[in-house]
Amino acid sequence: MSVAQMSQKGQILVPRQLRRKLGLKPGSKVHLAEEEGRLVLTPVPPDPIATATGFLKGKFSLTKDLLLDHRDEARRERKARPR
Repeated sequence: MSVAQMSQKGQILVPRQLRRKLGLKPGSKVHLAEEEGRLVLTPVPPDPIATATGFLKGKFSLTKDLLLDHRDEARRERKARPR
């Protein structure tokens, strides 16, 4: 675990070993979030679109999933109607 000191301007220095491990270079962007009273710093990829491309590999079809959900919901509604 590393400890960093905040400057008067609110700046902190990320230790070298963490910058290397996370691939942070001068000008790199990071996402800051507060989680349960902690500050979480997450590297932002240079091109988030390229990074996300292909993460849904396989035979995935949103249209088919929506149609199946719609059919299931229609069946549940028909069963729930009083006759």
